Amino acid sequence: MLRIFFVSSLFMSACICGGCLLLDDSSEGGTPRTSIDIQTMQTREFYCSYKIAFAAVIDVFQDLGFIIQTSDSAMGLVIAKSSITSNESHRLRFQDSLLLSAPNSESTWDTGTAHVEELGNNRVSIRVSFVTNKKTFNEFGGANESSYALMDSKFYIRFFEKIDKSIFVRQSIKAGEQ
Repeated sequence: MLRIFFVSSLFMSACICGGCLLLDDSSEGGTPRTSIDIQTMQTREFYCSYKIAFAAVIDVFQDLGFIIQTSDSAMGLVIAKSSITSNESHRLRFQDSLLLSAPNSESTWDTGTAHVEELGNNRVSIRVSFVTNKKTFNEFGGANESSYALMDSKFYIRFFEKIDKSIFVRQSIKAGEQ
């Protein structure tokens, strides 16, 4: 019994300590980021209506070439997928209605998720996250998939700048209509 408690308390300590840290090779100086750092990088507040913010998120995804997969304004959720890019040896062809891939080829695409939350007093919070997905085909027809979260703070800064511009344009149009 004591042994189980010791092992489980070590596990809990590892989960508590390890759960807060996410290692990321692309972070500044190679230092680990905490979950709070990641949330801060992925979240911004804006002064506008919920409706304008939600529409701005969809605008920016589409401006960046993403295809909206799911959009639920009641939940504030938008899920979008970029087009698939392939390496040079990747060849797709249709044969008997089956999509086949050449051996040793790979495809990559990004998935973006946004959550828009109304904070009140004409304020909203928008959190976005991006994941890069990669599918590699082997010579036996099998495929391996991997994905990793995008942790480039500059990318998120530029994304939110585009959101800010879209909100500004939408608010200007709305003000002009009144």
